[in-house]
Amino acid sequence: MIKILILYATAGVGHKKAAFAIKEAFDKTGRKDVLLKDSLDYTNRFFKPSYNSIYLALVKYFPTLWGFFYYVLDNPWIYALTRPIRRLTNHINSKKLVKFLLTVRPETIIVTHFFASEVIAHLKKKGILKDSRLITVITDYKSHTFWLSKYVDCYIVGSEYTRDDLIRRGILPERIKPLGIPCAKSFSEKRNREKIKTEIGLKPDKRTIFILGGGFGVGPIKKIVLHLDKTQEDFQGIVVCGYNKKLYNTLVKIAGSAKHVFKIYGFVDNVDELMAASDILISKSGGITVTEALNAALPMVVIDPIPGQEMRNYRFLEKHTAALKIKTPKDIAGVMKELLGSNKLDILKNNISKIRLIDSAERIVDEVSKR
Repeated sequence: MIKILILYATAGVGHKKAAFAIKEAFDKTGRKDVLLKDSLDYTNRFFKPSYNSIYLALVKYFPTLWGFFYYVLDNPWIYALTRPIRRLTNHINSKKLVKFLLTVRPETIIVTHFFASEVIAHLKKKGILKDSRLITVITDYKSHTFWLSKYVDCYIVGSEYTRDDLIRRGILPERIKPLGIPCAKSFSEKRNREKIKTEIGLKPDKRTIFILGGGFGVGPIKKIVLHLDKTQEDFQGIVVCGYNKKLYNTLVKIAGSAKHVFKIYGFVDNVDELMAASDILISKSGGITVTEALNAALPMVVIDPIPGQEMRNYRFLEKHTAALKIKTPKDIAGVMKELLGSNKLDILKNNISKIRLIDSAERIVDEVSKR
């Protein structure tokens, strides 16, 4: 019998990573009654591929448009007008998911994406799934109207900052648990930095900059590498291009004649090790990327955050003086001089230590087990 169901959605990779981290934490307890599923696998034939591809196309090619819809739909008055459309869309595309939920009827459902959260909250509202406890894990550092429902029994959030935001939005304080955003435990584990650097062909005693393009290699990574290579600072670099083969091939050629050492990778499964070996992370401010960096106590330089969740995640870091931001690739030279030529890195690390919440997945397991 399945007592705990964990649901995510493949819209980007962050929601999936969070769900897998929770499942991994449950597995370590030896429980056999926990099931992990992609909620989009239980939707109509074309819904899953279009859901992910439309999201990625908007954030990559039309970030301003994405930001417009993100902020407009976060207005409660406008959302009230569009909610029936969202409910109808989710109803049409979630019939298989509803059937699955009513077959399994888990005691606790943990969701890391608002699609499943809305569907399950609606079922609870109708009294159809009233006996299942719904725990919604918000995977960014500020909420959005799409996450909200009074039928969510518990919200897991990344910080007190997020908790205060939910309270302002009308969520009862006792329903909010600031346990942190879950990510793989390996990001917060202590590693032998010098050994990792040596193993990948870098100097163990040299400052290391990690440029992370994410799974899809998005952002002005090429230009950042070129501008970094022009700086006079003493460093070595790691660049991860994800599945972007064109970017990978281009950077391999650039690295071949660069004055600084750059190790170029495609898709990797050891981002935790690369973060452990690094002194600075240059990346976009997705919720999971930010969380992984915080868990690794790694200061970030955020690349021109897109309007919406990326900007809000950066605002969280900015509020706590835990990261810096560049608007254009040419800004990276000044930022590197500031970070590597002063005690700024130590200040950022100290501030990170005040806001990071490690072992979130294990905390969630403990919370669920209280029932």
